[in-house]
Amino acid sequence: SNTMEIINLKKDYLLKKKLPNSVKKAIIKKFEESGILKFPNFSSSNKSVINFIDQFTYQYANDASRRETRFENKKIRNVDSGKQEIFLHSETSFSPSQPEIVWFYCVNPGKRNSGQTVYCDGLELWQKLPAHYKFFFLENPIRFKLKIPITKKLKGRHKKKWFLEYPGVSNCYLNYASNCLEFEFSKFAVEKARITNKFSFANHLIIPLISEPQILSRKVGKDKLLSLREHNQIKKIAYSLTHDICWKKNDLVMIDNYRFMHGRRKIDINDNIRDIVTMQTLKANFGYGNNF
Repeated sequence: SNTMEIINLKKDYLLKKKLPNSVKKAIIKKFEESGILKFPNFSSSNKSVINFIDQFTYQYANDASRRETRFENKKIRNVDSGKQEIFLHSETSFSPSQPEIVWFYCVNPGKRNSGQTVYCDGLELWQKLPAHYKFFFLENPIRFKLKIPITKKLKGRHKKKWFLEYPGVSNCYLNYASNCLEFEFSKFAVEKARITNKFSFANHLIIPLISEPQILSRKVGKDKLLSLREHNQIKKIAYSLTHDICWKKNDLVMIDNYRFMHGRRKIDINDNIRDIVTMQTLKANFGYGNNF
């Protein structure tokens, strides 16, 4: 089902520093239920956009430093550059800094049928996976080998054992020569969803590694690894459940990053005006099951 909920907010709410409590509660309730909300023609003021997102955010994510900041605000970043297709993924789900909520704001939708943002509901995908895949993914985590660049210049030589306090992290080192944090990270492709007793298949399995320079390797399975044929079958099922976001100027979209995967279709070679920016809430300021 196409689960995106459309919420039209009164413009005077956006001029206030704080949303009325009842409005905020109603937005959270809708978000918990559907996991993806669109606020059409939200505002042309990036100040209003950030002020709105602040009201749902406890802590922002340190988004990939490869992305340029926008509007002189380090919370707002460009989406990945280039015009290539970006396959479905849950943002930064290969590392401990996976954001809870990903926000997209449309500065300019670009040419028609060019570079549409797409999304796939991980709840639906998990239900549609054949039983043998479910057995496999409940038993086998994905194992990533990572090299995360550090923006601050490190002083020192060689490597130093580093303590990164997060379940699934192993062999963690600070590499002074490459100015990177290097570690291995294991996590399951399926996770508990915000909705009680539901599970979501939202992860970093479908996207090719060429799109993610920070991932050196990705393996699933202990004895029996996931084959290319199986990988393609999962991708096929995911794309059969994928929907497009039809952008209009100043639209804002709020996505549950633990439930949904997102991506984009190829951008038309002559489309130089498409402009979507992103903000990432590492931790929301409302708990799971807030409205259930």
